[in-house]
Amino acid sequence: MTPDPTTDRRRLSRTSLVTVQRGPALMAINQGSTFLVCATDSSIESLKGQGQGLYADDTRFLSRHRLRLNGQALSVVASSRLSYHHARWTLMASEVASLDGNVSDVRVIVTVDRVIGAQRLHEDLAVTAYGATPVLLLLEVILSSDFADLFEVRTERWQRRASLATTWHAQQLESRYRRDGFVRRCLVRSDSAHPATYANGELHFPIDLQPNQPWRAHLQYDLLTSARARPALASCPVHTPVEDRAERLRRRWHRTVSRVIPTDLRMLQAYEQAVEDFAALRLYDLDFSQDVWLPAAGIPWFVAVFGRDSLLASMQALPVHPLFAMGTLQKLSQWQATEDDPVRDAEPGKICHEMRVGEWAQFHTIPHSPYYGTADATPLYLLLLAETYRWLGDAEPLGRFRDTAERCLDWIDRYGDRDGDGLQEWAPRSATGYRNQCWRDAEDGVLDEQGGFPPHPIGTCELQAYVYAAKRGIADLFAAWGDGARAQRLRDEAELLRGRFLEAYWLEVEGTVAFALDGNKRALRTATSNPGQVLWLSLLDQDRGERVANRLMQADLFSGWGLRTLSTEHPSYDPYSYQRGSIWPHDTMIAAAGLRRYGRIEDAWRLVDGLLAAVTSFERIQMPELFCGLPRRHPGVPVPYQRANVPQAWAAGSIFMAVRVLLGLEPDAPHGRIYLDPALPPWCPELTIRNVRVGAHRLAIRAWRRPDGSCEVSVEGNRAGLEVVRGRPPWLELPLA
Repeated sequence: MTPDPTTDRRRLSRTSLVTVQRGPALMAINQGSTFLVCATDSSIESLKGQGQGLYADDTRFLSRHRLRLNGQALSVVASSRLSYHHARWTLMASEVASLDGNVSDVRVIVTVDRVIGAQRLHEDLAVTAYGATPVLLLLEVILSSDFADLFEVRTERWQRRASLATTWHAQQLESRYRRDGFVRRCLVRSDSAHPATYANGELHFPIDLQPNQPWRAHLQYDLLTSARARPALASCPVHTPVEDRAERLRRRWHRTVSRVIPTDLRMLQAYEQAVEDFAALRLYDLDFSQDVWLPAAGIPWFVAVFGRDSLLASMQALPVHPLFAMGTLQKLSQWQATEDDPVRDAEPGKICHEMRVGEWAQFHTIPHSPYYGTADATPLYLLLLAETYRWLGDAEPLGRFRDTAERCLDWIDRYGDRDGDGLQEWAPRSATGYRNQCWRDAEDGVLDEQGGFPPHPIGTCELQAYVYAAKRGIADLFAAWGDGARAQRLRDEAELLRGRFLEAYWLEVEGTVAFALDGNKRALRTATSNPGQVLWLSLLDQDRGERVANRLMQADLFSGWGLRTLSTEHPSYDPYSYQRGSIWPHDTMIAAAGLRRYGRIEDAWRLVDGLLAAVTSFERIQMPELFCGLPRRHPGVPVPYQRANVPQAWAAGSIFMAVRVLLGLEPDAPHGRIYLDPALPPWCPELTIRNVRVGAHRLAIRAWRRPDGSCEVSVEGNRAGLEVVRGRPPWLELPLA
């Protein structure tokens, strides 16, 4: 029976879907949108709250996988994630009961290598015996496929499937599921010279194992979405001397990205891991060139086209690889809404929130086909387009996005401003829509001062700043496209919005901006981190900006690791929650960039230092989506949020943003300039970034701190026609009071 759509849609906010425990007992690898979540002993089991499985196209193709030798479980000796798409396990059976019932003194080691490819898993099994005598073994591979939708696994609201079938023929195991033209097939084949048998969900490989002579089998799992496809068996990527496509793309990525050389070891390690995380998060599209990608939001549960996440992550990645931005702009343009659909919160010109391709999306159990329940993706699209112009410097190739930009602007003015007051608000348009459509999109992400749900429509402070900066930024691109009149109108509209913002949001007594306006146009005085994003976009004058900075850095918001999403003094504060007091690295780093713009350099350093101290405590020095908002103590370590996505795009991108903040790096490729205003802290007295692309230039930028605390900078590379300017660019000049 298919679940009731109303019941399921109502709870499909970002927080309610993240139910997987990302603790030390799980390992995840991926390639594009294909990913594996398993236990550290290599097994896959359908355990409550863990979501283990092999996934592609929002479907779990493999829901159980376990190895046994002669009916006995194996113990794990070691497990390692060799790269984002390759993991290895060493398993052992120290006492093997032979098939005749005798116990052998031979030690048997099973090495398992798994390599993820697009719609495919390669699994290499190597069995080696250490002892004086041969041993007769039966290697059992226990498999099952439930073809559960990814949203079904997250919510644990299970759907009964009557049309599941499994066949075994000519050494090929095929599991399949069909429903009204929707097809999912898992095809398992082996290139082993030793044939297998199959019965009751188990592949059996008989092995006559000689001492110190490895037996090896290679299994290929193809994850198919058509009824007849039967891909050829590929050579094993673990042992073939020829690089597979995934490894070639990985190496190309590492050759083309920017690299940093900081004196701070934490930044070096975190940056290198962030580069690897972005490699893992790349989604490929047949329309993209080999260097153009779209970043997925996070692994394992947000490996999909996301509006807000992909836009912000692409913006963060501009100094590292600007062509991420081109892929994001292209793909989101393709999915820009053209019709009015209340169930999907779609309106003409709106940029989508999330695109899914699984069974629940296809049959409308969920509205993600795509779903448009976000108020900020549309202005963020314009903001990324404007930033990309500053980095690449050529308006002509960006002209293909002009119609998209026009429609975005129309949506902002017509639909984003729901009540005609010149400000932006949101409200879900059906009972199943997301209650909160800002970056804090958890059900309880937006609360009033007492912890209650404010009435709709709601407009958070940073949403106004996004529109303000988007109109100012995109005006330059319209001018470059030859529409000077439109450019001036956009600048005028931005200034008008700023005036309305100050009138409605400024809290004089508190010395900060309101978190949001509710449906009654009441300013919510809930103390949150959101005003830091207003600073980032230079909407306030110097005096107001400094007062906001003072409020952000108070102990109820700044934990020592980063900024809490909600003040410790709020009645709903919970440091272990998703957005009621946790720390989101991207949010903290955006605030650091804002503090830097208002001259609060040491406060910006404190935020950067806190995040670097935190990330070095996490596994693989990998920045998580969020972590708990407990105060930093000495000695002490941050507490992980166990359901965080790791890696996650804008969390990894926060490290890239830190480099830009410290260097004061702002490109102006259209006018042949690059602005640099380095401010390096004592703990990182020298910082170099190489292979930075600004227009047609490839640069190496080195900054160093002098004994008096001032900084020097040098720029090398093909600088012909590029002017290096010390200081702040004109578009970042703060407005007057």
